[in-house]
Amino acid sequence: MKRIFPYLIIIALAVLSVSSCKKSARDVYAEAVEEWIGKEILFPDSMMTVTGEMIAPPTADFTIVSYYDSTGCTECKMQLALWSEFMRKLNIRSRNRGIALMIIVPHKKKEELFDFVSRYGFISQVIVDENDNINRMNNFPEMGTDLRTFLIDDRHFVSAVGNPISSKNIEELYFKVLNTGDTPLDKHLSSTNHNEFDFGKISPGERVIHKFLLRNTCEDTLKVNGVYSSCECTEGAVSS
Repeated sequence: MKRIFPYLIIIALAVLSVSSCKKSARDVYAEAVEEWIGKEILFPDSMMTVTGEMIAPPTADFTIVSYYDSTGCTECKMQLALWSEFMRKLNIRSRNRGIALMIIVPHKKKEELFDFVSRYGFISQVIVDENDNINRMNNFPEMGTDLRTFLIDDRHFVSAVGNPISSKNIEELYFKVLNTGDTPLDKHLSSTNHNEFDFGKISPGERVIHKFLLRNTCEDTLKVNGVYSSCECTEGAVSS
């Protein structure tokens, strides 16, 4: 036991050293904001949409640029249903400011991608960058799509960092930067049993269900027009 004890101390110190070096998600985000705010996003002179059309770099007053790498299920990660709902709310509150969306994917199967994005009406917003050139030009952060989404101005300088469809805080940040002002109506529709639910690991063919109970916190009658799921393998429905 006397011979083992020193090694246990060394192992414990190593574990403490690793733990102390591990950054929190908030620290990682803060560092990304510090690095990217005010930084110019670079684009090639021409880019190809999922339809095969060649377009120039964005010229809108503001453009949301979101990059999705080729690992895993690209279609699932893109969450176009949520982007559709976010852009709908943004256009309502934008006071006629020019706001565009550009989704960049290094995807090889253009026809397959076209079939998917056309269902959501995003055929002109999805850029197919087969050789991943835009990522190489900018060296986007490694930490997932939340830090690979940027709000840029008409000169392509970053005004905000973060994915607004994955975080209500980031969504509100975008609204503030764009000076949209009014409180969105869905602020008055809250979930009484948390806004997220993790099913954990699910076996192929297994069917799982979770119910979200919604509560109206305003005096007006609210109508839920639809429910959007993150990908086609999940389905959302509203009861009577």
